[in-house]
Amino acid sequence: MNITEVLTKKDLKNFINVPWTLYKDDPNWVAPLKMAVKELFDPKHPFYKTSSIKSWLLESEGVYIGRISAVYNTAYNEFHNENAGFYGFFECSNNQQAANKLLETAENFLKEKHNIEKIYGPMNPSTNYECGSLVEGFDDPPQLMMTYNQKYHAELMEKSGYTKAKDLLALNINMDFEMPEVFRKVSERAEKRSKVTYRHLNKKDWDNEIEKMIEIYNSAWEKNWGFIPMSREEFYHTAKDLKTVADERLIIFVEVDGDPAGFVVTLPDLNQALKHNPSGNLLPTGIFKVLFHKKYVDRCRVITLGIKAKYRNLGLGPLMYLKSYDVVKQIGYRETEMSWILEDNNDMCKPLFRMGGEVYKKYRIYEKTF
Repeated sequence: MNITEVLTKKDLKNFINVPWTLYKDDPNWVAPLKMAVKELFDPKHPFYKTSSIKSWLLESEGVYIGRISAVYNTAYNEFHNENAGFYGFFECSNNQQAANKLLETAENFLKEKHNIEKIYGPMNPSTNYECGSLVEGFDDPPQLMMTYNQKYHAELMEKSGYTKAKDLLALNINMDFEMPEVFRKVSERAEKRSKVTYRHLNKKDWDNEIEKMIEIYNSAWEKNWGFIPMSREEFYHTAKDLKTVADERLIIFVEVDGDPAGFVVTLPDLNQALKHNPSGNLLPTGIFKVLFHKKYVDRCRVITLGIKAKYRNLGLGPLMYLKSYDVVKQIGYRETEMSWILEDNNDMCKPLFRMGGEVYKKYRIYEKTF
């Protein structure tokens, strides 16, 4: 086996293509859009104003059987007062020697370059993007912006000396359920307060809407494990992709006396359409495949729901659940995934369980201390 650093455009192309070698026969794998993965490695991406990345390819007998990136995130370390590194974009054949070689290469680089005391992963490239290794729920394709890997990843990580740092939950809700009456009553009380209002996203006022999201996002999640504040530039960069797929009806703001207090973002599960584009290329025909199958999408994913701490006792959560439920039912989605949720976030899990939500997938963040 030979490991080499990703230095050229050709190297990056080979790096991006590794999953096609490993998963091409897996019926539950959804090929990502190659252009989207490539963009994450663009040095001009706002993420790299506070972070750095170095990547490697592993080759055996003329075939690339693995890849890995080492990430050093200054924003994370300053916010959490740690000196940690991260590994990400990890893919590997079912070969412990190969996994060890990849992980040790990333670890050694981060230790030598940044003197890290701990490493977490997988982060692609942080908790603000795709992260976690699937450990439960292999019988269903991933929803939009969620990771996928085969079962053997867990054994590779554990035998390489990694342990669980935190599990991330995905809950599935069958939309046949009726919203519990207590949620409706709490929502009605919240709406009767003259200061509490709700509304849907207005794409025509996009920049102002994003400003409100930034304010809520960096406030509502600041106490969460693994949270990394996003700069305004990075948030705008991420949101431009959101604008392409967003349905205004499914993004709901709640305000208190005119102050942005919370929001919920639900997106159609476009992975159901991307599943029919196994090449991962939009051109020349991929875009037509995706657009054709988009009309058959019958699942959606709540990717984020947050409320500023000072407003969490006003019943705004049930209000957003109820308004989202009404819209999802109206559109006709069959299922809703709520993901990802920290395994110990009981405030989020309890109401979802009352709505019939079931944990049907788990994703694991691993750690290793030096």
